[in-house]
Amino acid sequence: MKPQLQFRDAFQDALPIVISGFVFGLVFGVLASKAGLSPLAATLMSLMVFAGASQFVAVEQWHSGQLSLVAIVLTTLLVNLRHLLMSLSLRPAFRKEPKRKLIPAFSLLLIDETWALAEHRFKKSAPSLRYFVQAGLLIYFGWVGGTLLGTQLGSHIPRPADFGLDFTFVAMFLSLMVLLWQRSLDFFTWLLSGVIAFYAAQLPGIGQASVVIAAIIASALVAALPQAGQLGIDHE
Repeated sequence: MKPQLQFRDAFQDALPIVISGFVFGLVFGVLASKAGLSPLAATLMSLMVFAGASQFVAVEQWHSGQLSLVAIVLTTLLVNLRHLLMSLSLRPAFRKEPKRKLIPAFSLLLIDETWALAEHRFKKSAPSLRYFVQAGLLIYFGWVGGTLLGTQLGSHIPRPADFGLDFTFVAMFLSLMVLLWQRSLDFFTWLLSGVIAFYAAQLPGIGQASVVIAAIIASALVAALPQAGQLGIDHE
């Protein structure tokens, strides 16, 4: 029988992400303030949306003024389509949970980080919606707190990249990749995704959507490999 997850597990697992998410939220707050959003608007966006990548895309497009509001909404929707796949991936683990609990939890707290933590933890421990919600709320408040502080510091940080703050996003996802790396085939999938995303981004009109396109194409190609089962050697 798998062990039960406790709050201390959620706290220990989420703490590194809370710290990096706080810094990442701070960067978002700075950029949002420079894009013309008020501190209240930027903070409300983090409170209600809680999706870092799509929020950055929305603010970038808002600042450039090249896209209409409808185009911005559709672009962020495309970026977040991966959430459908993440919810389908976790649904079997929560099949005994009532929808009245599962739908609110997934609607707000299902992000790349909470999905990765759940996928990692539920392999060796009993699936727990409480663990998922606890870890998600810790990350959520770190993100919102960082956004609020960033909106206040926006005028004092002219170029976040000068302080290396723009690398926070990359570092956080690299740490998640380490958690999820189980097979040598995983690394091949990520490498292929990176190559496809790089070249897709060069095409006109693709932009941020290149990441989603690359992930779908690379995953489909690797899954179609006849030797996929043989390449899936455990990474110990």
